Amino acid sequence: MESTMTQEPFIPDMEQIKATSAKVKALCQRMDAEILILDDIIAQLEEENRRSPLYQYRLNKAKRLLNSNISVK
Repeated sequence: MESTMTQEPFIPDMEQIKATSAKVKALCQRMDAEILILDDIIAQLEEENRRSPLYQYRLNKAKRLLNSNISVK
């Protein structure tokens, strides 16, 4: 236990911290860009799904179901 008390505290290298920080910042920017592209792809797919005749059929069926349940109450 005495050996740990006599050791010098670790002082991080400021240049290494700056380099790591720059890498993390660049990585975050890249991930933000990729997320934005994925969000756009998802929006395009959702729009395509909304135009699908099967989706329209299911949506209208769901609305009719809800309307019929509301009038029964």
